[in-house]
Amino acid sequence: MRTRATFAWKFARSLVFGLLFSCSGRIDAADGVSRQPPELKVVVLEGSPYHRGLIHGRTLREEIVQLVQIWKTNLTETFNVDADRFISAFLKQTDYVPAIRRWTPDLLEEIRGIAHGSKMPFDTILAFQLLDEIWVNAKAARREVAEGHCSGMGVAKKGSNPAYIAQNMDLESFRDGFQTVLHIKAEGRRPEQFVFTFAGFIAANGMNSRSIGICANTLSQLRHGRDGLPVACIIRGTLERTTLNDAIKFLKQVKHASGQNYILGGGDHVCDFECSAGKVVPFTPTSDTSVVYHTNHPLANDDYDAEYADALKKIGSDKTVKGNSEIRFQSLENRLKNLQNGTDVSSIESTLRSHDSSEHPICRPVKEKSATFTFGSTIMKLSDKPEFLVAPGPPDINPYRTFNFSKLP
Repeated sequence: MRTRATFAWKFARSLVFGLLFSCSGRIDAADGVSRQPPELKVVVLEGSPYHRGLIHGRTLREEIVQLVQIWKTNLTETFNVDADRFISAFLKQTDYVPAIRRWTPDLLEEIRGIAHGSKMPFDTILAFQLLDEIWVNAKAARREVAEGHCSGMGVAKKGSNPAYIAQNMDLESFRDGFQTVLHIKAEGRRPEQFVFTFAGFIAANGMNSRSIGICANTLSQLRHGRDGLPVACIIRGTLERTTLNDAIKFLKQVKHASGQNYILGGGDHVCDFECSAGKVVPFTPTSDTSVVYHTNHPLANDDYDAEYADALKKIGSDKTVKGNSEIRFQSLENRLKNLQNGTDVSSIESTLRSHDSSEHPICRPVKEKSATFTFGSTIMKLSDKPEFLVAPGPPDINPYRTFNFSKLP
């Protein structure tokens, strides 16, 4: 079924993992809506996994402490529970560490390094990495956020136009001003990487010097796994791979902690996968598979969360009501489905800056302090000379900055 209605979740649960959460909390910026263009911080990471984290934590200590405090205030307001109590209970009643240790052990040490470098408790920084996992587990209170962010696209190589993948990363407004690029130096078999993120967080999306790129869109309607691999670790684990086939293999091997749509690019090709705790299903919106695009509702994977499955039974096959995610998806489809000769950076930028829907545009401004907005926009040029372009904040008012990789030996 091509689309599913985004519906009002009026029967939200009040208990999540044994804690009483309030569904009436708002996601507010600390001091209102940001009006100044955010600064894009760049941190170079190298050395052992722990040392990489230590550099990250020490370099951005002030920003990490500030953002974690804002985040904890937001947890308290959203879930009506003390943030430290929330973190403790959430980590006790989930079991992500074994999956991290199995699939991406270096990242556990990197997270430990961030905690030490920023002088923050390890459990706090670990929970800080679980952005989507908190959204999907506490979805009754966070449904609007989880289903209302991120628009991604990919275009395969055609003629002289290289392949691209790109994304508008939509997050809560309180993260504005903490936009960060991690420049991870090559070491051993690990390729050089550029990762877009925010201070203290290991990855939101990124690409490596082997022209492997990955973007992720939350699909909170899909079944999640409390012992799966968190999305931030999946992104970084994918960027350790040097071929698209190996990246796809990794994506299919791991158990996923949260429902996600991943757009992958490698060399001349792009692909899309909807991932749940039980399934990894390719999504091909066009017949020739040369163009992919996605937002925040499942279109191929039917491994639904139980609550979402029950709600679907109530609304039946009604396709008339379209919400945030469906409207943004239609905007992407209208702009991308008829591409015949590939595309270039300017046309991708135009799509990511677009406001085809005034209510639910692909490029989302900061309209109010309680809303999500386009935290950043990334374009990944997959070619012999790959490039990583980042706009901190909505790209219609913030210019892209280009990052180039070192020459391969």
